[in-house]
Amino acid sequence: MRKSIYEIILPLVGEDDREIEGKALLVNGLYSSFDVVAKEEAEKFAAGDFAALPLALRERLLLRGHLTRRSEAEEIADMKLMGRVYRMIPARAGLGVVIMPTYDCNFRCPYCFEQHRLKKGQEWLSSTMSHEMIEAVFAAIENYKARGYALGGCTLYGGEPFLAENIDVLREIAGHAQKLGLALDAVTNGYDLEAYLDFLEEYGCKQLQVTVDGVGEINDRRRIHKEGLPTYDRILGNVELALQRGISISLRVNVGRENISGMGALIEDLRERGFIDKEKKRAVFSYYFKATSDDRHPENNITEQDIIDELRKNGFTAMEAIGLQSQYSLPEGALRQIFAKKALPQPSPAYCGSEGGMLVIDPFGKLYPCWDVVATEGTAVGFTDLQSGRFLMGLTKAKWRTRTSDLLPACETCPYVFICRGGCASRAFASHGSYFREYCGEAKEIFAFVASRVAGETWAKNHESELSLSLAGPLSRLTEAERRTLTESRSQKEIFDCLKAAGLWEESRK
Repeated sequence: MRKSIYEIILPLVGEDDREIEGKALLVNGLYSSFDVVAKEEAEKFAAGDFAALPLALRERLLLRGHLTRRSEAEEIADMKLMGRVYRMIPARAGLGVVIMPTYDCNFRCPYCFEQHRLKKGQEWLSSTMSHEMIEAVFAAIENYKARGYALGGCTLYGGEPFLAENIDVLREIAGHAQKLGLALDAVTNGYDLEAYLDFLEEYGCKQLQVTVDGVGEINDRRRIHKEGLPTYDRILGNVELALQRGISISLRVNVGRENISGMGALIEDLRERGFIDKEKKRAVFSYYFKATSDDRHPENNITEQDIIDELRKNGFTAMEAIGLQSQYSLPEGALRQIFAKKALPQPSPAYCGSEGGMLVIDPFGKLYPCWDVVATEGTAVGFTDLQSGRFLMGLTKAKWRTRTSDLLPACETCPYVFICRGGCASRAFASHGSYFREYCGEAKEIFAFVASRVAGETWAKNHESELSLSLAGPLSRLTEAERRTLTESRSQKEIFDCLKAAGLWEESRK
């Protein structure tokens, strides 16, 4: 009997942001088992003194995968099995479409990861997606739908998708999306948004992401109009108009060393303008902060934890700060779902849609796996064929599908294999010169901060020691024949039927 190689031991933190006396949290990152134990029991467990643990606790920890009689190779085999199931079923079940009408933008933000596109010349930059290309793109999307793929909506992206002069192109794209029943949303700088208000209502676009980086001059220095015009007041004025039209706004704030001290002033300005803490008959307004990664000027970079610290300086509790920081709020949402215990956990080895069904389609029909790599040499995974109306994929697409943590050597025995999930591919490239390497970043620190507090809050409400359902039991009951099917079959139907027969699909993926 030994401790699982996928084990994480954390303190349990209460609502006063202090450790709950005498308690600790055991997390098994392979089976998604979250268990509260006495602190002294956690210390004995960590030291390998299993005989000193009460018999009932030892049995419980064995059943939930914290302790195991299986070999490391068998644990790794379970991890590989779950990773393959994800790649064969969920990752191939849907198509997430991101359409770039143009690479052009009316902003010249200094930290923009798309700056390389400016070197390709104004003619290339200002080209918009042609009528023929729009027809071919949506024929290809319709083909995916006919083949049974779930369509996850259509996101408009750029460049800047909502340039005032491009509204006719956007109408054609939105009309096709509407015919296919694709929900429309967009990522926009918001500067020309006023010209698109009728368009957004007409085509049922209910959600926009808009960015500001601080109040007034701070924003204008970072969100720079190409003609030197001020941007802050116009953006927020357009946000108000959109909200009045029933269009929900998620306001993103990119934070670097230059503007971190202005976070509090921005929140106060948003409050004074009536976006926060005021009841109005309009759509939902939310806001969040994200640390920028400017590889050209790393001295301006900050950590995600720096944002949490700044929010807490401005009077927010730790849990409130988690909800306002994008890299902390994501694991919070996942943990709350797991702790609800309404279904088995759904471990994923994929960091984001780039390893699954996400396709970013540029104005020329080139296909990219991720919006961080658009227009970058050698990163296209396919193209749109005008004649056949099909997406034609290269071998690179298959390679991106295997950029999952279960197949990354550095992640194979890491307890965070289904938590960090290999990290961001573009950050891996910045760190290692390859998209197909791991990127740990702040994943461990973020998880420790969030899990300790969400688990502490959950335990304080019900005092249940087992905070989650566990995959250890269901996986241990698989027969050898079922394991062979799940690890070797090339048939999605055969794998799906096997999961259902084993009781894994209905419980975990309803």
